[in-house]
Amino acid sequence: MIPKVSVIMPAYNSEKTIEEAIHSVLTQSVRSLELIVVNDRSTDDTLKVVSQLVKEDPRIILINCDTNQGPAEARNLALKHASGEYIAFLDSDDIWQKEKLEKQLTVLESTKYDICYTAYGILDGNSSLAKKLYLIPERIDYKELLKENVIGLSTVLIKRELLTGYKFNNRWFHEDYALWLQLLGSGKRAIGINEILVYYRSGGRSKNKILAAKNRWVIYRKAEKLPLLKAMYYMSIYSFRGIKKLCNNGKSKKYYLYDNQSQRFK
Repeated sequence: MIPKVSVIMPAYNSEKTIEEAIHSVLTQSVRSLELIVVNDRSTDDTLKVVSQLVKEDPRIILINCDTNQGPAEARNLALKHASGEYIAFLDSDDIWQKEKLEKQLTVLESTKYDICYTAYGILDGNSSLAKKLYLIPERIDYKELLKENVIGLSTVLIKRELLTGYKFNNRWFHEDYALWLQLLGSGKRAIGINEILVYYRSGGRSKNKILAAKNRWVIYRKAEKLPLLKAMYYMSIYSFRGIKKLCNNGKSKKYYLYDNQSQRFK
């Protein structure tokens, strides 16, 4: 039976977090799904953890890479094996709310939009404390996306047929952002659910703000091939918003406690 959703999860040295991430997929209220885990040549016990979970749930498909390819190519490999009507992405250290897919399917199947993304919380390391809740606009187009990437990778649900001819490019540091720009630039439409349905763990590749800014410029100039003045315009907006966020975070010391029983932040 063809699954409704194919969930794609690259994994590299994720032994501490991947079981919780996988559990958040398997306990979705949408049961018609497959989870494609690509073990990208991990050197820890990631393969052992996933192999055990495969025995417990036949919806998990494990692909074991002989060499480390990076997350972009790992996702592209999984896309080749995906059979679902829709594609969702989840990194191996992130977590979904159990109704995440159901709510997104309802939106996409009742509208003419192609991509659905959601708001998310950022967890404080391995704890259940969210140090920030990231709320999102309920509509985004290409020009607005150039100003700020509001589409978190682990929040996305997209119709699989719309990814034909597209893939993640490992030339770009933020390969997901580059792909969203391609899709929206070609006329695809995105809609957001301004509800915390995904939880990210703090840190990761985007923690270095200077490096992130440099790579944003590369995407403007090389991936999107924006003229110099236009790239400078969007870079100034990106920089201003980034500084504003840093200032606001410095003033606020509020943390949100995630309650496992209610599956909500307090």
